[in-house]
Amino acid sequence: MMPPPKDRWDTTRTYVIGHQRPDTDAIASALGYAWYLNAIGHTDATAARAGQPAEQAVFALRRFEQPSPFLLTGVAPTFGHVAVPQPSVLPDAPLPAAMARVAEGDRVIPVVDETGRPAGIVTSLALARAYMAPMNVTLMLAQPCQTIAEPAVTYRERDRLSDHRSALLRSETDDFLVVSEEGKYVGIATRRHILAPPRARLILVDHNELSQAVADADEAEIIGVLDHHRLANPSTATPIPFVVDPVGSTSTLVAEYCRDHNLEPPRPLAGMLLSGVLSDTLVFRSPTTTDRDRSIAAWLARLAGVETEAYGDELLRASPGLTARTPAEILDSDRKSYQMGGMKVSIGQVEVAALQELPDRRADLLAALDERCRQEGLTLICLMVTDVVMGRSRLLCRGETWILQALPFNRIADGEFDLDDMVSRKKQLVPVLMAVLEEPR
Repeated sequence: MMPPPKDRWDTTRTYVIGHQRPDTDAIASALGYAWYLNAIGHTDATAARAGQPAEQAVFALRRFEQPSPFLLTGVAPTFGHVAVPQPSVLPDAPLPAAMARVAEGDRVIPVVDETGRPAGIVTSLALARAYMAPMNVTLMLAQPCQTIAEPAVTYRERDRLSDHRSALLRSETDDFLVVSEEGKYVGIATRRHILAPPRARLILVDHNELSQAVADADEAEIIGVLDHHRLANPSTATPIPFVVDPVGSTSTLVAEYCRDHNLEPPRPLAGMLLSGVLSDTLVFRSPTTTDRDRSIAAWLARLAGVETEAYGDELLRASPGLTARTPAEILDSDRKSYQMGGMKVSIGQVEVAALQELPDRRADLLAALDERCRQEGLTLICLMVTDVVMGRSRLLCRGETWILQALPFNRIADGEFDLDDMVSRKKQLVPVLMAVLEEPR
């Protein structure tokens, strides 16, 4: 039997996972919180990521020789999650081999050849018909199973149950064959298991919105949240630990838990948590920075064996420039959706080591913003380009004319504004845009 796909979630694990476009803080806090939970006795916690880590996060992982979290591309229940590896018989096996399985309580018996590919199923009804056929009993029992095998409704183990629910409900059978992507036998899925499938257990870190969560999170069981952003939380069936604390990074919260429990993360993990703190606070230059961030960073730097300011500048300069990426990669690497005054708004942010590359990319980026605005039906879309070394930002915008005219920023070109020393989307830019869009007209 083929092993399960490497990116399929395990029903026995709890996944600590950041948002879909994982930055340094999302990767670090997932790693750190999973380690902390295991250290205090929750031994099923596994750090996960919902996508490819940003280049700065990749730099930090390599710098501290820390393996990346487990990749989860989606958490919907699949046929692989409900398939039971029921024993099979070979096509040329005599009927008593199938009868023995019926005696053990199996309703259907998979017929699988030597290569692992199913050739159909033998049912108890088919066996009864063979037994009642007018022929010598010895000859009847000598028949190979393939002579009475029937076609079976078959699904791939990666297929999501939700994509086939209506067909499953209309089906006349209660048992379904499940095969791998290569077409090899995996197991039998019954209607009972399909209608009540297991659900992935998730702890969300560095976000609390389903729109930012791993694909199919609405089909999972969210059992905890640890975040430092605005509230836009999903509903849950039962009360859960839900912590949203106004500090500069989620890594700060994770490291505080460790320190408060006298747990010292190993050097690679301490380095990653420090990276999360320094990245989200722009090495303490962001107005989101708190004294708690500075205090925990000093503790983590000691454990990681680095000097905070020197490593912080090294980390910030690891962010890729504008020329190395496509407009789509720049726009979507860190973009969030908002409702402001009943209007759909999207704000992305990209960090660079210098703004000198912006003039050469302005036209391409504005065109990409126009395209996103049309595709997604947005009233306003913005890209905040932040020079993390100098602590300055520019804003590229597309949207309704009245909004662009009402923005209280210095306009330096069509669709481009100087934000001066603004560096925080959450604490500085979003409140200004909300004030503009929610102002009565």
